[in-house]
Amino acid sequence: MQTHQTEQSTNKFRRTLSTNENVELHMAIGLCTEAGELLDAYKKSIFYGRELNKQNVKEEIGDIIWYLEILMDEIGYSYEEASNDVIEKLAKRYPEKFKDVIQRNVKEELSHID
Repeated sequence: MQTHQTEQSTNKFRRTLSTNENVELHMAIGLCTEAGELLDAYKKSIFYGRELNKQNVKEEIGDIIWYLEILMDEIGYSYEEASNDVIEKLAKRYPEKFKDVIQRNVKEELSHID
């Protein structure tokens, strides 16, 4: 289920599509391309000593969102559903990181200190 704002964004994004053929594949390829461009910005900063171009990073993030939002719309999958699904998956994979209350035994933790 999309929010009204997300639906408006998706409609605006779709206006810029050059074709309605193979949209899912187009979006998946575009995501990979833009992720590579985002990674390249960090590579230039880390390995070539250039200042990180945050304007370019923001541009690439926007491009990624464009491709992702249209792909998600194509398959009928919302941000909220994706967020909930990934949190549930991670909670199953890493249950210790999703405990709201950590049960600690402070005495045991500190028993080696006199």
